[in-house]
Amino acid sequence: MFPITRVTFIFLIAAMAPFVSAQVYKWTDENGVVHYGDERPSVTHKQFQFKGYSEIQMQDNIRAREAVARERSDQPRKPISQSRNQKHHQDVARQQEAQLKQAKCEGYRERIKRIDSRLRAGGYSVNRGNRLRADRRELHGKLAWECIRS
Repeated sequence: MFPITRVTFIFLIAAMAPFVSAQVYKWTDENGVVHYGDERPSVTHKQFQFKGYSEIQMQDNIRAREAVARERSDQPRKPISQSRNQKHHQDVARQQEAQLKQAKCEGYRERIKRIDSRLRAGGYSVNRGNRLRADRRELHGKLAWECIRS
């Protein structure tokens, strides 16, 4: 008996392929269940025809989403009229918040200036310089995110 080589084996597999192939059918029944089988379904089914994509305006989607979010929000709506005292307290709170934010931003700027002066002065190791530059990048990110962005 002769040895079977790879070429012979591949040739045999390729020669048997037409006899092994089978048709697979897919159909959906009246209940919406998808079936697969090797025999054609006994009931004739309506052929699906693609009629194109539907287009929905994005602005309408955004408005609808916002309307649903308003309806689902657990927060009570603000009354139309508020007393002067409530408005005054809100204004004072906003001013205090703005002052705290300004102080925080000035702190970031001062720290960045100190790091810049240390970097300009030199006389530090490579690791220390890399650490200073990383700190400066982090502070610049915080400054941009918390102070400049809003």
